[in-house]
Amino acid sequence: MSINAENVHAHLKKALNLDPYKVHVTEVADVIEFRVVRSNSLVQESLHWLKRKEEPTYDQGLVGMFHAPGTFDPAHRVAGLRLSTLEREIGRMLSSLG
Repeated sequence: MSINAENVHAHLKKALNLDPYKVHVTEVADVIEFRVVRSNSLVQESLHWLKRKEEPTYDQGLVGMFHAPGTFDPAHRVAGLRLSTLEREIGRMLSSLG
């Protein structure tokens, strides 16, 4: 597998059974104000880690997955998808790079 958006999209779509451009990994600065400091689609987020050749380890209190970009609102949280699942899939893509 080569590192490009098309391949990452195809892998995540098959592995997670969803459109990875419509799910966003969002990080907040702290758990008091919930000020968003970063928000990427699953494809953008995966490409970031793949280019660094690292598997992420997310802090579940500060990072979540949402149907809308730039929000940490629980109403937009993706049900049934865990950060550990995304970590594992990024790890699988890293392994396939050889």
